[in-house]
This record gives sequence, structure tokens and C-alpha cells, in this order.
Amino acid sequence: MLTMIWGTVFTFTVYADQLAAAFALTALQVSSVFSITAAVFLTVGGIFGIFAARFSLRPVLVLIGFGLAMTVVLLQVVDSYLGVVTTFTLLGTAGGTAFTVIVSLAPQWFETHQGLATSITMTGVGFGPLVLPFAWLWLLDGTGFRTAFAVVVGVTTLVVLVSSLVYRRPIDRSKNARPVDGTWLRARVGDPRFQSAAIGFPLVFVWFHVLSAHLVDILTTNSIGLEVAAVGISVISGVSVVSRIGGGFVGDRLGQRETFLTSVGLASVCAIVLPFARSSLLVVVVVLAGFGVALGPLASLWSPIILTRFGHENATATVGLLNITMGGFAFVVPLAIGMLYRVTGGYAVPLVTLGVGTVLGGVLFRWGTNGRREQRLGRIPFDDRDT
Repeated sequence: MLTMIWGTVFTFTVYADQLAAAFALTALQVSSVFSITAAVFLTVGGIFGIFAARFSLRPVLVLIGFGLAMTVVLLQVVDSYLGVVTTFTLLGTAGGTAFTVIVSLAPQWFETHQGLATSITMTGVGFGPLVLPFAWLWLLDGTGFRTAFAVVVGVTTLVVLVSSLVYRRPIDRSKNARPVDGTWLRARVGDPRFQSAAIGFPLVFVWFHVLSAHLVDILTTNSIGLEVAAVGISVISGVSVVSRIGGGFVGDRLGQRETFLTSVGLASVCAIVLPFARSSLLVVVVVLAGFGVALGPLASLWSPIILTRFGHENATATVGLLNITMGGFAFVVPLAIGMLYRVTGGYAVPLVTLGVGTVLGGVLFRWGTNGRREQRLGRIPFDDRDT
């Protein structure tokens, strides 16, 4: 399901030109559609994820499927920029809610192999951008954008509805959970440790959103050919598919937080080195592969680390809160990096700043998730405060 959800939303660049042609949109309007969709996916999806924690998963997933089906219907009848924005806002909301549910579910079912289980689940984030572009291109080659959208999102809807038949939370955890109400939210948001983790979490990931927006320009500025630059994100995503599974395996044995923080350090080094890899294709490929190696454990281990530290109770709501902060940073930081580039006239200062920010995020995340004994292979996590 995650492959279809992530691949449908985050392969936007593949069909952006077709979207513009179908609805007579300007380049700025098309860009704004994607920005709004991505922000809604994380932020509004996170908010809906908080409310979803109050209900069993089956009706939640059925509503997500209904929302996706409505986007198919809407896109067949709208004919304006506002209509397109409305459609993709609904797509981001439904997709983001599904993402929050999926990410929070796997760690609840596994005690001794949380990292590996979550890693396998999160390979969908890597497979989506690898597989779905070929489906989009094949469909767009033989039909119009509206029909292609209906096929891709229609299949995604079916996958979600079928998943609603089998997805469920562990009974022992769901029946004993406190309600997600104002008291629970105030306690969670008011926890200084959670605040630190909630700020550090997006900081260690935001480099990926910056590269999604600026990588082609960064590489071409460094005299790398456009053809090579265009596949840069695919290199990162492809490597991360393998490193997600490997990161979960290593994390279960050597420690999830240690593996996660090592990946933070690798990502920060790659961000600092990237602007100085001028016209050296080998160095660029190594740096992009380094980003991919770092992305795997980062994407796979944050959820089990967070839920080990703050508890599996109302896990969907906890993950939803973190996705809200991620949405804000993912929207603002790429814009700030672009402004810093225009002010300084190059990418050296922006990317070095990004690398330093990544390290800062790691420090905050480490402090925020400290205090509860971490799970390793064969151990059940427990709270030191209970001993």
C-alpha cells in the first residue's frame, strides 16, 4: 500500500507537464499544486492521523479509500486551477492519513524485530518513485492525463480498500489505550523530550526535501550534465531501498538510535561535500549514494525509536504529531535554501548550513529520545521509570 500511496503523490514531476497541458496551468501554478499537496500530505495527514487514533483501522481505511475515489471523480469534472488544487489537496489529505497509519502500525506488531519489520514496510517509499514513473509514462503515452490519473489512483484506492480487510492494531494495546483527547495532547506536546524530538525529527530529514526541490539545479550548477542530474533523486531512492532493510537489520542488533544517528552524520557530511563536487561525476555519484545509504535507516528507524521512547499507546496520534512538524519544515526549508542561494550566489553556503542543521537535528532527536531503554534483538522495551 505504501508503494502506491507514496508513488502516486511523489512522482509529481513525471506528470507535471501533462497536468499543465490538460488544465492550461502555468509553471508557477503547477509548482504550487505540488507544494500544497506535499504540505497537506504531511501536515493535514498528520492531523487526521491524530483523530484516526480514536477509531478502529477498518473505517479509517475505508474513508481514506473513499477520499481517493473522490479525487478520481473530481479530476474528471473540474476545469480550473482552483479545481485542480482542491483535488490534489484531497489527494494529499487521504494519502497523508494513510501514510501516518502505515508508519505507526508496523512497530506495534513486533517486539524483537521492530527495525527490520519497519524497514521492510518503508521500502514502499523507495519503490514508489522507482516503479510508478514507468506506469505513468506508459499510461500517458497512450491516453490523456485524466484517464491515467483515474487508473493510477483507482488502483491505489483498491489496494487501500483491500488493506482495510486485514489491517488492525494489536488487541492488547488498542483496548487499553487512553483516549486521544485534550488532556492526552497537552501531556504529549508539553513534554520537553517530545518537543526536542519533534524539532529534531524534521531537521534530520529536511535535506531530502531540499534535494527533491533543488538537486537538478545544484548538480548543473556544478557542471554536471542535465541528463545525469535528472536521475539524481532516483539514485538516492534506489540505494535507499537496500539500505532501509540493511539499516533495520543492523539497528535491531547494534541499537536503533546508534544506527539512526550514524546515518544523520553521514547525511550531514554528504550535504557539506556536495557543493564542492564540481564537475567530478565519480564524487557526485559517491555523494548521492551516501545520501541513499543514510536515507534508508533514517526513514526506517525513526518510528520504532519514537514509539519505544514515548510508548505504543495511541501510536498513530504520536506519529501524526511528528508528521505535522515535518510538513512545516518540508515547506519552509527548501524555500529558505533557495533564498539563501540567491543571496550568496551559490550553493556552498546553503548546503553547508543544511549540513549543520542536520547535525543539530540529530542532537535534538538524540536528547528527545533518551530516557527509555532501547530495544535490541531479543529484548522487550521497558521504561526505566517503572523499575
